[in-house]
Amino acid sequence: MTTITIQAIYRGGVLELAGKLDLPENTPVRVMVTPMPVANPQQPSSFASLRGIWSHVEFLDSIEDTLRKIRAQSSVLLTCAR
Repeated sequence: MTTITIQAIYRGGVLELAGKLDLPENTPVRVMVTPMPVANPQQPSSFASLRGIWSHVEFLDSIEDTLRKIRAQSSVLLTCAR
């Protein structure tokens, strides 16, 4: 049995998946829901809070930029799925 992990938005009493599932029609499935934290752009990320600890790391800004891009891409995928 294969496990598939996919993001979804709960809206209007229905889970709207972020993409299509590669399953035959009418396939019974088991759903486990794990609410995801909502990002607050006003609050620094957990990674940003470690800046003082990792001040000696030269490429810290590029790591944070990469994380920001990944989050933005994830957000776009969720928006497109709506």
